[in-house]
Amino acid sequence: MSETPPARIGWRDWAIAIVLATLWVALVRPGSLSLAYFWDESDVYVPGARWVAEHGFTVTPGVFPDDYSRGHPPLLYLIAAAAFRLFGTDPAVGHLVVLPFTVLALVATYLLGATLFGRHAGACAAALLATTPLFMSIGNMLLPEVPLTALAALSLFCFARGRLVAAALCGVAAVWMKETGIFAAGAIGLGVLFDAWRRRTFVEAPTWSRIGLATVPLLAMLAFFAWQRAHAGYYVFPHHQNLFADRPLELSNVLTVWPSLVVRHGRWVVVLGALLALSLGREDRLELFGSRWTPSRGAVVFACLSLVLLNALFFTKMFWLDRYALPAHPGLLVCACGALFTGLRMASERARALFGTGIAVVAALFGVLSMREETPRDSEELTFAYADVVATHRVAFDALSPRDAPVLTTWPLTVELEQPYLGYVDRPLETRSTDGLEEGDAVGAILVNTASSRAPALRREAERRGMERVARFAEGVAPALELYRRERFDAGGGRLPRRR
Repeated sequence: MSETPPARIGWRDWAIAIVLATLWVALVRPGSLSLAYFWDESDVYVPGARWVAEHGFTVTPGVFPDDYSRGHPPLLYLIAAAAFRLFGTDPAVGHLVVLPFTVLALVATYLLGATLFGRHAGACAAALLATTPLFMSIGNMLLPEVPLTALAALSLFCFARGRLVAAALCGVAAVWMKETGIFAAGAIGLGVLFDAWRRRTFVEAPTWSRIGLATVPLLAMLAFFAWQRAHAGYYVFPHHQNLFADRPLELSNVLTVWPSLVVRHGRWVVVLGALLALSLGREDRLELFGSRWTPSRGAVVFACLSLVLLNALFFTKMFWLDRYALPAHPGLLVCACGALFTGLRMASERARALFGTGIAVVAALFGVLSMREETPRDSEELTFAYADVVATHRVAFDALSPRDAPVLTTWPLTVELEQPYLGYVDRPLETRSTDGLEEGDAVGAILVNTASSRAPALRREAERRGMERVARFAEGVAPALELYRRERFDAGGGRLPRRR
């Protein structure tokens, strides 16, 4: 059976991948670029970047407020702050900051797959990432996870090409974006060690130079922790320490990262297909080595899978959201597609191609059909369902007037009503939170998120104050909002217009 070499990547690969990824990201969207900021965007990263832009790009720990920084490294805040200083804080500006990273993640996934297993496998891996609802959802939000995903995929591609300096620089950028960026850098370090073990070159000087390069991102992260200790008095943000300590270590935690990685939205199809292909034998493909050092394909695959494992180990104990493991998706998909196209040893090249392509198409179709799927409570960011949440909030806010202030409600509705730059209202409206509410506090109206754990308490408070439900708002698959007042709304009383 003939051996098929991996692709030699040239400028055409870059150009075609960039054009196709840009078109996909431009067309497959939860809403317009001006879709209002959502959840952690609206309460942490956008106000944090706005503060940095308004305070001379100051990101010194202890000076940059903890409520915004959350103890994270400052690179994303600085990038967004530069855009906000130049173009303002409109949601379209914030989203245009993150979308190039979304494109880069798709491009780098293709390039990694093409380098290891050929262009066909790379294209399928990129297509599967592009049809992952979680990736496309978070890829439209000003959050660090998609930049981390892009940097992880790009660093793995650089590693596969033997460009350790570039991989290390990607790792430094990642750890200065968010602490969990160290996982991709650590995975590449493990890949370097694996390659040295396979070649029996541990005692050689070039190996130790490569190991030293692989540790540079770790040193960059430690430098940030030292800077934070010098100015804020702690190495690691106390809230993060508490999140790690407070989560009980239970047997079920072992499954934390796996549903989003290998099960949901059709991902199980490609994983089962890859396992089936491997079980029927694997074709040994040609390893290409040039005059300079390049890691073996096995070392790069080991790095990709190590990134998955590092996430799985850390998040068995740490507070978890599905988006946190997004950086592990590109490498896992490349390995799965590589298995699809190199497995089935006894089959012909054409049969393997048809099998791999068919599995990838079915899995991608599942992903596309799940894009706007309803999600569990407080998990709307898993799909484009979050756009329905935004629409529901805006419709509900459109029914409020200044005489409804202060509005008693829960987060994130509180910040959405009080901060017009987030894209929900044109004028701020005073709110009260359920935390610290006293019996004598004035309340003009109560807005209840029916999915909130505090919904029953808010309804009881409305009843205690003699209010009745005057409206219910629900768009698409979003949880409904209920509006309570003492009397029915007079449409002539004035409204807070929605941002169009």
